[in-house]
Amino acid sequence: MTNRPILRQPPTAVRDGRAESTPHPAGDMVARTRRRLERRPIVPAAAAFSVTTAVGTVRYHDRHAADADHLVVVVLGALLAVTAAALTLTPARKPCPPPALAGLALGTVALVLLAPSTAWSVVPLVVLLQVTTPVVVATISGGAAVSAVVVSVPRLAGSRDDVGLVLGCALAGLVFLLAVALARSALDARARTVRELTAARALVSAAERRADRLEARRHLAAELHDTVVQSVAGALFLADAAERTGEGRHAEDARRALRVAVSDTRALVHELESGSGQEAAAGFEGELAEAAARVGATCEVIGEPRALPAASSLTVLRAAQGALGNAERHTRATCIALELRYDEHGVVLRVSDDGVGFDPHAMRPGGPDGGHGLSIMRRRLAAVGGALTIRSDARGTVVEVVVPWVES
Repeated sequence: MTNRPILRQPPTAVRDGRAESTPHPAGDMVARTRRRLERRPIVPAAAAFSVTTAVGTVRYHDRHAADADHLVVVVLGALLAVTAAALTLTPARKPCPPPALAGLALGTVALVLLAPSTAWSVVPLVVLLQVTTPVVVATISGGAAVSAVVVSVPRLAGSRDDVGLVLGCALAGLVFLLAVALARSALDARARTVRELTAARALVSAAERRADRLEARRHLAAELHDTVVQSVAGALFLADAAERTGEGRHAEDARRALRVAVSDTRALVHELESGSGQEAAAGFEGELAEAAARVGATCEVIGEPRALPAASSLTVLRAAQGALGNAERHTRATCIALELRYDEHGVVLRVSDDGVGFDPHAMRPGGPDGGHGLSIMRRRLAAVGGALTIRSDARGTVVEVVVPWVES
C-alpha cells in the first residue's frame, strides 16, 4: 500500500453556522499587542523618546566629553530618558501628569540647544505630546521643540550653507508638525464618531428590547381577548339569559362556554410554555365552524379551499371569534351568518347579523372595561397585510376581513 502524505488542515471553529479558521497563536498575540498599544498610545511614544534621548546622550558623551557643558547635557539627557521611561508605567485610565509633560518639553528644548546631536528626540516628543495633551497645546509645544532644532542643527555643519539648512529644517519640521496634528485631529474625530455610533447602537438596542416586550404584551393581550375573554363573556351572557328566562338550555350553554374558556386557557398556557405560537392550519375551517356554532350562527365556505400560512389562518380565526362574540352580546341579533370565501386574491371572511347596529366611527377607546376588540383585530390584520371593513346601520352589521395570499 502506498503511503500518502497527511495534509494537515488548520483547525476550524463554527460560528453562526459557518466554519472559520482558528486564529494562529502568533497572529492572536500580535492582535492582542496591537489592541493594547491602541488603548495606551503613550507607551510606544514615551518608550521611543526615552531610547532616542538615551542614545543621543551617550553619543554626545562619547564625542564631547571635554566640553564645558558636558555634565549638564549628560545629566539632563539622563533625567529626560528616565522620566519618559516612567511615563510608560502610567495606568491606562489615569491621565499623564501635566508637570511631567511640561518638564519633558522644556527639557528637550534645552537639551537640543545645548547638544544639537540629540535633535532626533524631538520626533517622538511631538508624537508623545499629541497623544497626551490637547491638540492645540501639543502643536504649540511641538513647534517650540522644532524651532529649537532649526536654531541648533546648523551648528553641526559649521558655517557652510546655514541658510539652506535652516530653511530645510524649518520646512521639514513644519510639514511634520502639520501631519501629526492632522492625524491627531482625524483620530479624535474617528473616536467621537465611534462613541456616537456606540451610544446610538445602545439606544437602538434598548428601543428594540422595549418594542419586543411591548409586542409580546400585545400578543398576550390579543390572545387573552380573542379566546378566554370572549368565551367567559359569552358564558356570562348566557348565564344572565338563563337567570332571566329560567331556561335550562341557556345554563347548559353557559357551562359549555366556560368549558371552552378553560380549554382555551390551557391551550394558551401551553403555547406560552412551549414557545410555539402557530396553530395547525389543517383544522382552520373546523375551528371557524365551531366558533359559529357556539353563538348559533350559520357557516358557509365558498370557493376552492387553499392552505393559508399559519399566521394568516390564526388571524382570520381570531377575527371571526371576535366578530361573532360582538354580534352575540351587543347587537341583539336574531340571525348571525359567517361566510368564508376563497378567491384568486385571497381569503374573505364576512360576519353579518340583523341586529341594532352601531356607529363604527364613534367607538370609544379601549379601557379596563373592554373596547379593545377592533383595535386588536386591526393590528393582527396589519401584521399579515390584511384589511378590515365594517358597515353598520339600524338593519344590522357586516364585518369583512380580507387577507391576501402570500407569494412564495
